[in-house]
Amino acid sequence: MNYLTPTLLLVLTCVSGFADQTNQPNPPHHSSAATGTKKATKSSQKTTNPPAPSGDELAIEPVEKVNDPWERLNHTTFRLNDSLTIHAIKPIAHGYEHIVPHTVRTCLSNFFDNVDFPIRFGNDVLQGRIVRSGQEAGKFLVNSTVGVGGLFRISDHVSSLADVPPEDFGLTLGHWGVSNGPYLVIPLLGPTTVRDLTGYAGDFAINPLNWYLIFSNQRFISTAVGYAISASRVVARAPRSVRTYEQMKEAAVDPYIAVRNAYLSHRAAQLEK
Repeated sequence: MNYLTPTLLLVLTCVSGFADQTNQPNPPHHSSAATGTKKATKSSQKTTNPPAPSGDELAIEPVEKVNDPWERLNHTTFRLNDSLTIHAIKPIAHGYEHIVPHTVRTCLSNFFDNVDFPIRFGNDVLQGRIVRSGQEAGKFLVNSTVGVGGLFRISDHVSSLADVPPEDFGLTLGHWGVSNGPYLVIPLLGPTTVRDLTGYAGDFAINPLNWYLIFSNQRFISTAVGYAISASRVVARAPRSVRTYEQMKEAAVDPYIAVRNAYLSHRAAQLEK
């Protein structure tokens, strides 16, 4: 029982952290996604995806070939994650939206995005993107001061700081020439590849919100505070995750293929930015 709470929160933190990487735990697909996936019956088949949605949604580009050697196992895991999303995460998300005002929810999302600054900045530096790393530093400074600790995204109103493409260690590995490797669906974590899963481990360690798990024995960070922050981060991002996932399911003939192609296309598009 002593390890039950930290184990559950570690799992929830994984879900939240991976959502940051793709903006959604399960990539959104609009109605046109069905067109691109109706005839995709084999893993190696060439697929065509819809135009890129606007805003924070995924930018879609064609995926020429899918490396999915464990497709049967991935399908099983996908169904497990689908059940957890519908029966566990969705009720939490709806309750959160019903209780917490929209303004407060926006401030919480902004705060957690601001705290993720070390991930974006560190990977910009590792990729040699000096200008972009400076922009990330500027965003963090502006949002942390004028934006009251990151509760308000003041940087969105500064032309030189708005719309800076986010970076993560999976993209850094890709920038260094590391290939995707096989496609994977991880329980609770969702869609990924071998390269991105490796990158996620690095980002997890960099994220200061996770340090209470890494340094819990040294008590550098209060574990109670750490658990509360991790749980809040998961709940704050649950509504958007559930919404986009349900949109994808309604639009796609085969949700598994739709999610797989959308994820791989999105990551390829991010790597080109």
